[in-house]
Amino acid sequence: MPRTRNMGLDVCLMTVVLLVARTTPLYAQYLGGGTKTAAQAQIADLEDMRTKFTGLANAIPEDKYTWQPMESVRSTRDVFSLIVAEAELFPTMWSYERPAWAKMQFNEELSRLALLPKAELVQELERSFDHVIAIVKGMSAADRAKQVSFFGLNVDLSTAVTLMTNDMHEHLGQLVAYARMNRIVPPWSRPAGG
Repeated sequence: MPRTRNMGLDVCLMTVVLLVARTTPLYAQYLGGGTKTAAQAQIADLEDMRTKFTGLANAIPEDKYTWQPMESVRSTRDVFSLIVAEAELFPTMWSYERPAWAKMQFNEELSRLALLPKAELVQELERSFDHVIAIVKGMSAADRAKQVSFFGLNVDLSTAVTLMTNDMHEHLGQLVAYARMNRIVPPWSRPAGG
């Protein structure tokens, strides 16, 4: 007796297979393609975030930098400033030097950044990402295996870098939401030629 097949299930399974097949190359392209080590993937991710954060910072008009979705929530400027401070100062928790231009304390650095006009804050974004990317690029396999304390967690340094990038992605999503609430399309989401 022939088996009856559920055509709906077949279509659903084929859709999943096609989606996975189509999105895997896109993710690989996002990371620069090819085979990557964890270190290479982290560096590619940080470089991509530098491009996205600075692109979004340039796309948002300066008069929207004080915008916040509600009271007691970070403004657009506050989120960009937070990312700068994280890229500059998170590595100090891993025994790396802070950049000479950054204040020693996180809140002091946020206060310094709050006073900058948009163009200078965008420059600080670029400079802070250059700083953290150079640190991650310079890490040896032995460095990455060292245990560090990062926000109360005892983890290897490679995991700490991943935790930092995860946090940065969260704030990138926050800024995308802020931009879209102000009818600003992130540069990487615009149609070609748009």
